[in-house]
Amino acid sequence: MAGRGRIREKGGLSVKIVSYSVAIFFILSSIVPLVWMISSSMKDNISIYSFPPKWIPEVPKTVSVTLNYDAADISKPEEYELDAMEAIWFTWKRMQNEAVGAMKVTGVKDGVIVYSASMPAYNFTVGRPQIVPTMVATHAVMKNKLAKIRAGKLTSFDFKGDGGKYTGSTEIAAELPLHATNALKWLTESKVVKGKVLTISEVKDWRRLFDNYIVLWKKSGDESKGANFGFPHFLLNSVIVTGSTIVLQLLIGGTAGYALAHLVRSKVGTWLTLFFVATIMIPEIAILVPLYLTMDKLHLVNSLWGIILPHTAWGIVIFLFKGFFEQLPGELLQAGRIDGASEFKIFWRIIVPMSAPIFTVVAVMTFIAVWNEFLWPLVVARTQDVWTFTVALNDFQQRQSMGSNVIMSSLVIATIPLMLIITSCQKLIEKGVSFTGLKG
Repeated sequence: MAGRGRIREKGGLSVKIVSYSVAIFFILSSIVPLVWMISSSMKDNISIYSFPPKWIPEVPKTVSVTLNYDAADISKPEEYELDAMEAIWFTWKRMQNEAVGAMKVTGVKDGVIVYSASMPAYNFTVGRPQIVPTMVATHAVMKNKLAKIRAGKLTSFDFKGDGGKYTGSTEIAAELPLHATNALKWLTESKVVKGKVLTISEVKDWRRLFDNYIVLWKKSGDESKGANFGFPHFLLNSVIVTGSTIVLQLLIGGTAGYALAHLVRSKVGTWLTLFFVATIMIPEIAILVPLYLTMDKLHLVNSLWGIILPHTAWGIVIFLFKGFFEQLPGELLQAGRIDGASEFKIFWRIIVPMSAPIFTVVAVMTFIAVWNEFLWPLVVARTQDVWTFTVALNDFQQRQSMGSNVIMSSLVIATIPLMLIITSCQKLIEKGVSFTGLKG
């Protein structure tokens, strides 16, 4: 009976359907690219370009090979190591775009295990440009590269001498999976590797799905540019630049906004506010050259301070602080002045504790802008030691050794801080936006 007396607004159902539809559309528009980016970061170089697209990445395979040296004239550990490196690196080079997660080679002679060698996919990706840049496979090539393999600890080699009796299979299966088939074909036809294939197999290895992230962590900058910095260094530079900028924005913007709201006369305050608002309308590209010349005169080009300083006093930040501070009760400020508190003390003891929402809004807004900033760091940072991660990503994309899957993994890492900060500060952001009068 109670339901019969309920008044239904005409067209209310249609509005609700449209609202839910729009909300679902925007949610999917945000989630789908994110899911695709995460999925692509775990793919190999072939499946990432497959059509129709594959949403679920293929699990990498560990290819295990046993080589028989009964007919080979080899006795020294160095000779076995060279042959193992040739079997791993030259074979993998033929499968460099496939979903191979690791290669393991075991050497057997007279029924005894002589050595074992292995290499994960991330070490192959990192070392490929230096060790096997081309398809040329000769003893001379591997002899020249062996020192680099050892120095970089790219491939593990354990010479056992007499490692016990070999009890594994001695026959090659009639039907082999794709990667094992490709490896067997090259090892059988090759005249470089001295050991003969005794057995070969492959198994799935879920751990290797995240190798692209390890590649990113181990990969260094372009050595041809005179430096050898890795992605962690570039990420640290971004953290320093972003953190310093946020602190200076809150300090300078907060004090300037407080002065305009409560200390400067209304006429002067109005003109100053108009000036700060006008700076918002100036495009960044228009002041790029003057700003660079200024930093050059201050000897701040090619330094982190040269990246930080231009982002420390935005007009929009001062405007937001002023609008928020004007809505705070003036009685509290007046009471502080009566008690003999200085304006500086009033700001820190009264204004700041009451203004957590606007400080959060400004901090998040600054973080998003500076964290993703590319143009200004690219112009100012001449050498790799002051690159931010956005500049490093631009360099990575221009290098053939960095696949799209590795680039995707770097984007996932760069997105995580943004998601964490926005999610954790959501309530304070909503309060700050509503107080500043920006909520629609």
